[in-house]
Parts: sequence; C-alpha cells; structure tokens
Amino acid sequence: MFFRFGIEARSRAAGRLIGRVRRELLKAITEEKRAGLSQQELARRLESERSNINRQLSGEAEITLRSLADLAWALGREITFELRRPDSAAGQNIAPQNIAPTTSTIGYQPVRIIAPKTSND
Repeated sequence: MFFRFGIEARSRAAGRLIGRVRRELLKAITEEKRAGLSQQELARRLESERSNINRQLSGEAEITLRSLADLAWALGREITFELRRPDSAAGQNIAPQNIAPTTSTIGYQPVRIIAPKTSND
C-alpha cells in the first residue's frame, strides 16, 4: 500500500514563509542567548509567561504578526519585509530553462534526478 498526496502551491508558499520567519527569529534569539539573554528575561520584557514564549518558538503555538513584532522589539531587532517575484521556479533544485527534473521510484529503486538535455548534448 502507498499513499500519494500533494501540497498545493498556496500551502507550499505559506509553509516556506512561516519557515523563513521562524528560522530568522530563532537565529536572532540564539545570538541574544549567547549575549546572555534568557527566555525568562525575554518573557519578562514581553510581560508574558515563559511557557507562552517557549510554545511560540517551538512551533506549538501560532506566531501572529503582532507577537512577531513584540518579539523583535524585545530582542532589540527590526523586521524587514519584501514582496518580490521569485528568482526561479518554486520547488526546483535544478531549473535550467524552467524545466523540472525527472524522478522515478518505480521498483523501489533509489530516486534519480535526471538533468534535462541541453543543445550541447
């Protein structure tokens, strides 16, 4: 038995954004921890419980734009934001001429990525 499922482009884009935001936030917190900031002190600055901060940082609780702004403020950081067109096709590791690579798992063989032929081949 096997299961096949897909994630539509909208959910994929949202997941990538949430992942980038969370990575940047954790990176900033790690830098501040090295400088001596504890999660307890962060919670004190935000007038919140440490457990609430911990749940947000671990991904167990949603981070709203307001809570993200509050965390940035408590860390002494500024948030920058940019909406731009993607540089390449979303989800493609190899995208010459925007052609998706071919993969195969038939017969439980290892997945192979076959680069598209170019005019030089």
